Amino acid sequence: MDNKCWYDKMNKKGLSEVVTTVIMIALVLLASVLVWTIINNLIQGKIKDSESCFGNAEKVTLEKKNICYDESLIPNKVRFAISMGDVEVDEVLVSISTDAETKSFEIGKSNLTIENLTYLDGSSPVKLPNKNGGKTYLYQWAGFQPTSIKIAPVIDGTQCEMSDSSSDIDSCLLLS
Repeated sequence: MDNKCWYDKMNKKGLSEVVTTVIMIALVLLASVLVWTIINNLIQGKIKDSESCFGNAEKVTLEKKNICYDESLIPNKVRFAISMGDVEVDEVLVSISTDAETKSFEIGKSNLTIENLTYLDGSSPVKLPNKNGGKTYLYQWAGFQPTSIKIAPVIDGTQCEMSDSSSDIDSCLLLS
């Protein structure tokens, strides 16, 4: 009888180790699936955000020949033109800088009254150009001569990186 008792104890111990090993493998697999699901969702979200800008941001540009600073008008004005390619854009963020300060504003798809911003003819409210179009704007500037202008489109709710910039802002008198 002693042999049978010893044999029963060994069988129970062996069965316990197998069950423990199977449970450990199942926990590792479960943890791996959870980590993969979380990481995959994060990556897919970032890919979706970047897809809207990829290849499209370059279609929103500044017309370099129409960028100038008019110090003959009071207040001074910065003239710039935005061209749109074959892309739908929610809005464009515009940043105009001097050595001392930066002014930023957003031009959207619908008519908006933006302080100090008009079309070239002085009319307001303003909006973005249509697809495959362009518009010229005047921004009143009561400061030093601007040193740069930058634009960044917002496409499908995602702000893209800067699509164009110019640090050549000459006097409008030189362009005439």
